[in-house]
Amino acid sequence: MLHFSAISDKNYLMFGLTLYESLCEHCTEPFTLHYLALDDEVEKVFGNLPNVIVYDLETIEKQPLFDLLKANNPSKPGDLSPFHWAMASFFTYYLLNDIGLPYCLYCDTDIFFYRNPAEIFRSVDDYSVGLVTHKHIPKNDNVSVGYFNVGVIYFRNDQDGMACLKFWRNVVADKNTPFFQVYGKCGDQAYLQIFEYIVGQGSIKTLDLDIGHGAPWNFSHCEIIDGNITWNGKFVTGEEVVVQPLVFNHFSHFRTDFENNSYKIDFDGEWGNILPNPGITETYDNYFAACKAAKEKYAL
Repeated sequence: MLHFSAISDKNYLMFGLTLYESLCEHCTEPFTLHYLALDDEVEKVFGNLPNVIVYDLETIEKQPLFDLLKANNPSKPGDLSPFHWAMASFFTYYLLNDIGLPYCLYCDTDIFFYRNPAEIFRSVDDYSVGLVTHKHIPKNDNVSVGYFNVGVIYFRNDQDGMACLKFWRNVVADKNTPFFQVYGKCGDQAYLQIFEYIVGQGSIKTLDLDIGHGAPWNFSHCEIIDGNITWNGKFVTGEEVVVQPLVFNHFSHFRTDFENNSYKIDFDGEWGNILPNPGITETYDNYFAACKAAKEKYAL
């Protein structure tokens, strides 16, 4: 059984359903998606889906440090984003420590799979933690953003995996730590760089070595052709050119406009003009179609 986890409120419900549909299409092994519903609307929709276990916020509110987490990650009415981000470590810790899952792959809801995600579990093998990089950032060069990305993270329920996960949960909840000023500038993300100092590099797998993945922040350095992603691996693998099958893509900051049959890929050109690449344009067009299909299928 493969275990995945994700979190959303109603604002990200469509993306969560699109992630779920991609799992159903490409995951050939039995799987369970553990979904934390941050409001009643999400709980109602996901509660009726096969291969899904829904958890409500009341369950997590009983966890240690939750009040501190909520106080240190305030959100505006109608926008739960800071709180939402902070919940990733809490929910994953709950699944492994309290529910007793043997392992779990956390995914942001704007992840979309193109191949069997079991490839990720095979890549991790006996490692305790699996992380993906931003690809284009040298290690320790930009701590504010972080070398690793928080969109896809694997934890095994063993000593080293739980040590990293517990540290991540605690440091996100408590901003009065020596780590916050250096690593706390991009939500919960840059803290992932500290894992290797807790358990050593031998317990952590950099998934980029085996798993092809893309995201808007690295698309200016990538191409997607015939289902393969080509990228410059000098900061990760040491190779100038890396070609891999595209297993998943992270559609961060993707915004739909169904009335005008269009979409936006970022906030005010944050990542530059990445769409002229035909393969990347096609990838975004297809994701927009997948979101539209999910919206119609589930009558959102």
